[in-house]
Amino acid sequence: MDGIAAHFETASENEEPVHTPRKSRLGRPRGSGNKATSVPDGVHELRSETILADGRAVGLPTTPSKSRGPGDSRREAQNAQQLDRSAKRKSVRTLIEKPVNDGVSDEEDSEDEDTLARKIWEADEAESDEQQDGSENDVGAESAGPKTPSMRKKGKRRKSPTPPQNLPPHEQYFWQNRPGKIKTSNSTLSSLSLLTHEQYHKEINAFEDPHESSFAFLHSLHCRSFPQWRFELSESYNICLYGYGSKRKLVTAFANYLHRSSPTKPPKILVVNGYAPSVTLRQLLTTLATLVFDCTPTHLPSHLGSQPRDILTILLSHLNTHPPSTPYQVFINSLDAPPLRRSPTPALLAQLAAHPQINLLATCDSPTFPLLWNTHLRDQFNFVFHDTTTFQSYASVEIPSVVDSVNELLNRSGRNIKGKEGVGFVLRSLPENARNLYRVLIAEILAIIDDGGGDVGDAGVDYKVLYQKVVEEFICSSEMGFRQLLKEFYDHQMIVSRREGGGAEILGVPWRREEMKGILEDLMV
Repeated sequence: MDGIAAHFETASENEEPVHTPRKSRLGRPRGSGNKATSVPDGVHELRSETILADGRAVGLPTTPSKSRGPGDSRREAQNAQQLDRSAKRKSVRTLIEKPVNDGVSDEEDSEDEDTLARKIWEADEAESDEQQDGSENDVGAESAGPKTPSMRKKGKRRKSPTPPQNLPPHEQYFWQNRPGKIKTSNSTLSSLSLLTHEQYHKEINAFEDPHESSFAFLHSLHCRSFPQWRFELSESYNICLYGYGSKRKLVTAFANYLHRSSPTKPPKILVVNGYAPSVTLRQLLTTLATLVFDCTPTHLPSHLGSQPRDILTILLSHLNTHPPSTPYQVFINSLDAPPLRRSPTPALLAQLAAHPQINLLATCDSPTFPLLWNTHLRDQFNFVFHDTTTFQSYASVEIPSVVDSVNELLNRSGRNIKGKEGVGFVLRSLPENARNLYRVLIAEILAIIDDGGGDVGDAGVDYKVLYQKVVEEFICSSEMGFRQLLKEFYDHQMIVSRREGGGAEILGVPWRREEMKGILEDLMV
C-alpha cells in the first residue's frame, strides 16, 4: 500500500496540474496586451507591475494619460476658484438659514456648521483682498507696458447685408458692384491760393500749346483733300464733315480755296454759323435770297413772304426758272446744333440741299448726329461723309457759356442762349388766349421797330392800345381777364413794363429783334 501511495505521489509530482475548465470572458483576446500599441504624441503610457508567486513580474496595462502642459496649472487654479466660490455660497446660505430654521436641527450639528461656515467666509474674504491687491498691481504693470495681441479686444465684425431674393441678373450685378463708403479728401478749394485778375490774364497770354505744331500738321493733311471735295460737289453730292474738334477754321480755308481756284467767276458762298443761339431758318433763307436776287435785305421782293416755307418755295422756283452759271455754295457750321434741330428746319434744309443749284457742306459735332434724320431726309441730303478730326479747341462762340446756362436754369435773364426755347416751352404750357396775346404784343413791337419808333430795348406798346387790339381779336372781353393773362408773363419774366412821363404804362419784352422774330414764327405755325 505504501508503494502504491508513493507511486501516486511521484506521478502527481511529475504531471502538470489539471485546470478546471471555465467559461471564457468577453473582452480583449489573450496576448493582445503584449502587442505594441500606438500612443499619441505627448501621451505617456503608465504601467504597473504585479509580482506572481513564481517570481515573474507581469505588467498590467493602464489608461493612457495626457502629459501635463503649461495650461494645466491654470485650469486647476480656475477649478479651485470655482470650488471656493461654491463653498462660499453654501456658507452664506448656512448663515442665513440658521436663524430661520432655529430649533429644527440639533445644537451640536448647528454649532459645527456655523463654525465651519464662518471659517470659510473669513478665509475667502482674506483671499479676495489679496487678489484685489494683486490685480491692482497687474493693472499698473499692463498700463506701463504694451498689450500683447491676445489681450487686445477684437472689434465686432460687421456682417455683410444679405441681398434681396429673386433679383433679376442685372440687378444682382449692380448689387454686387454697389459703391462702398464715400471717401472725402482733405484737398479743398479753400486750401488753394487763388490768382488775381492780372495774374490770370498774364498766365493765359504766356501759355503756349505744346501740340500746336501737331494741330497745324493735321490741318495741312485735311487741306490736301480740298480738290476731292470740290470734285464731289461738282458731281451733285453734298459733304458732311465729322470728327472731334472745331472745324470752323477748316471750312473757312475750303471757302477761300474755292474762291481762289475758280477758273471763271468765283462762286457765291454763304457761311452759316448754326451754333449761334439766335440763328433761325427764316434768317438763313432770307440771307440766301439776297444772293439769289442780288439785292440787299431791305429790298427783297414783296412776294417773298414771311414764313420759311413760303420763302423756300419762291427761292426754288426762281432757281428753276433762272438757273445760275455756278451753283450756290451753302456752308453750315454745326448742322446738328440745337437751333437747327427743331422741326420743320431739318426737312426744309434737306429740301434745299436736294436742289441741283445748291451745294451744301455741313459740319457735325455730336457723335449721334446720323440719328437726327430719317431715311428720307438722308436721301435728300445726299451726303458724302469725311472724317476731319482736328482736335482744335472750340471757340467761346461755339460752346454755350457756363454763366448763361446757369442764368437760364435759374430763369434770371432772357438775354441768354436758348432764351427763345424757354419762351416756347412756357407758351406751350399756357392756354391759347395767352399765346395769342403774346403774339399780338410781339407783332406790335416789331412793327414799331421797323417803322423806326426806337431801339429794341426801348420799344414798347401802350397798355391801352394793346388792350384795344386784344379786344378787337376777341382774345379777352374784360380788363380783368387781360390783367390775368399778363400776370402769367410777369411771373415768367417774359414781359417788362415802365411808366412814361405822362403816366402811361408801356409794355415790352426782354428779347432781341432776332429772338422776337423767331418767337413770332413759332407762334404763327
